[in-house]
Amino acid sequence: MRNTQISAGGSETQTSGPSALLSRFRLVRNFSQNFYLITVCWAAVLLAPHMPGLPRPSVGGLSWRQELSFSLLLAFTLGILSKQNKFNSIRSERRTLFMVLTLAAFVLWILLSCLWAVTPYAAIHLGAQWFLYLVFFAIITHVAKDSKKIHSSLVVLGGIVSILAIACAIESWFGAPLTDGNLRADLKPILRGSAGFGEIMAMASILFSGFCLYAKQTKQALSAGCIAILSWLATLQSLERAPFLGAVAGYGLLIVGIVLSRSLTKHSALRLILLVACLTVVLAVQTLPSTSSPHLGSPSTVGRLTQNPAQDNNTRVRFLFWGVALEMLRLHPLAGVGGNNYDALFGVGRAEFAATYPNSSLTGMNEDLLAVYAHNEYLQMLAELGLVGFFCVLLFAAQLLNAFRRALHNRKMIFPALGAAGAMFAFAISSGASASSFRYFGGGLMFFFTAGILVSLAAEKTPDTTHPLRVVHLSKRFCLNACSIALASVLVIFGMLTAQATGSILDGVAQSSGKPTKAEKYYRASLKVFPMSPATQFSYGMWLNSRQRPVEAANYLNYAVARGFNSSVCYAYLAAAQEAAGDPASSERTLAAAVKSYPSSIFLLVRHYAALTRVGRSEEAKNEFARALAINSHAARGWQQVIDNDIDIAYAAAQKDKNISLPGKLNPQAGLFEVLQENERRFPEMVNQGWRARMRSQQP
Repeated sequence: MRNTQISAGGSETQTSGPSALLSRFRLVRNFSQNFYLITVCWAAVLLAPHMPGLPRPSVGGLSWRQELSFSLLLAFTLGILSKQNKFNSIRSERRTLFMVLTLAAFVLWILLSCLWAVTPYAAIHLGAQWFLYLVFFAIITHVAKDSKKIHSSLVVLGGIVSILAIACAIESWFGAPLTDGNLRADLKPILRGSAGFGEIMAMASILFSGFCLYAKQTKQALSAGCIAILSWLATLQSLERAPFLGAVAGYGLLIVGIVLSRSLTKHSALRLILLVACLTVVLAVQTLPSTSSPHLGSPSTVGRLTQNPAQDNNTRVRFLFWGVALEMLRLHPLAGVGGNNYDALFGVGRAEFAATYPNSSLTGMNEDLLAVYAHNEYLQMLAELGLVGFFCVLLFAAQLLNAFRRALHNRKMIFPALGAAGAMFAFAISSGASASSFRYFGGGLMFFFTAGILVSLAAEKTPDTTHPLRVVHLSKRFCLNACSIALASVLVIFGMLTAQATGSILDGVAQSSGKPTKAEKYYRASLKVFPMSPATQFSYGMWLNSRQRPVEAANYLNYAVARGFNSSVCYAYLAAAQEAAGDPASSERTLAAAVKSYPSSIFLLVRHYAALTRVGRSEEAKNEFARALAINSHAARGWQQVIDNDIDIAYAAAQKDKNISLPGKLNPQAGLFEVLQENERRFPEMVNQGWRARMRSQQP
């Protein structure tokens, strides 16, 4: 960007013929010297989660696809760069260097948190993600000064964003007709993935809008504008409210900044009017009921925003997650519970929340589902890394704001600066209610790519770059040592993620295997390669429990429950395995801990009542059942019948007495199937009789 235009490449001489091919060959040959490969190809990582073929387990655990792809790309670049040993001294602004050091301090704090984390690998995984962000940000702030490199990067990014947006549109408009019509009803979409998709598209839309207004050539402006509109359409079709609100806020910053800066020309004003008009039309068309894919059974993104928060369970459960995060912060204010350990400590945090707010209706929500994230990146950072870690984030954010202020002084590049700032602002707003944010690696890469552009614009042609007290000259030896350290670290991360990926794939193969001997072989191979996976531990424990091997199952299930698999049904499966293994005391303790986390769960209260009865603590059992009756007497009596007498007697009792809930009306339904599976051991004579026999006769 220093003396040429980003979009047009400035006035550099264009060659053709054999000389052009030779020039391009030399560029590819020396790509590692100028970070050309990583600068251009990083955007391809965004496609990694959507590539088919590899088996996926039912619960995937920590992400690895984008991280593994990027670490391989980065290791390849740094490896050849170190081998060539052709370093030049680098002149860097002290402000930029301080930002990199701030990120480095944050990475070190995350890695240090593994010392007190319940799940150390989860903290190391988060630290690895942020280390990759750190290296990427350092590279982008350096290479973004070269307009040719950043132009190539934007071209590739625009192409990949367009592919994802078009795929999203095809899925949204034609997904049901191309399948059985039910694929999108209740499941996460395949091509859209998760909220991370919406955040990426929201950022891309605003970023390319800025370059659309900046481009000197009409063709390039049209290309950037089309990408911005496609990304906006994908943001709406993601049906995620947080990215949409973030995009609106980001566009607000872009437009208000343009108006206040008074930098519009005749051509840029016309482009802005056309761009806003197209975005408005897309919003209106996508919001209409007739065109918003009614077969999905979901409203439009705007329609979801009009829902009453007091009646929208999706919103209310976020309040519960946030409350649990604040309880973790209250218990561990300085250091937090450890990076990526929110889910592992969710049961404890939920118990503290229930004790602090015993009359809250939130305590009865989401008992049968796993809580992976807090759906608020800032609260999750506070809960996991404490005030110390969050201070590093605030310090980095303050430096980004200062960079934005300085970038506005560069009048020639004000449109790209406002586009980059608007994109990051959209990400920041979305992170306040999103389960993705920096946890979704593609979204983090997009953020730091945009941040690198903004920081480079802030340093361009300002007096600070020539002031001896504001500039640092990094020697060749320092650059070589830094590259070697980064390469060694990236190789360690690549090896770690390879083991995690192998374990996850083997877990998926085991779950899809129809032969018990092969399934167990794959489960054991998965745990041998990657034993720290709670997801594999839980799925193998469930498999063992279904094969009537409760002693082994209890060990694996206990590991998983203590590290994030702490829904009410997970607790119940562990308690059932412990009792079947001949340890009713441990079973009762498990259910006692579960009831503390889910004090409003009729299912767990009655399960605990039954466990207390079986260990001879009848007085405590009566008190526990009385608690269940006080919350919902019909459901409590229904659960008692199913747990004590099995489903056929429970169904007959409910037909005679209207004060007893039918088994089919008991919640959670997953808890009912857990009880039925446990009762097959307690009532073996009923395995081939009654309701079970009727269900088996209806199966093909």
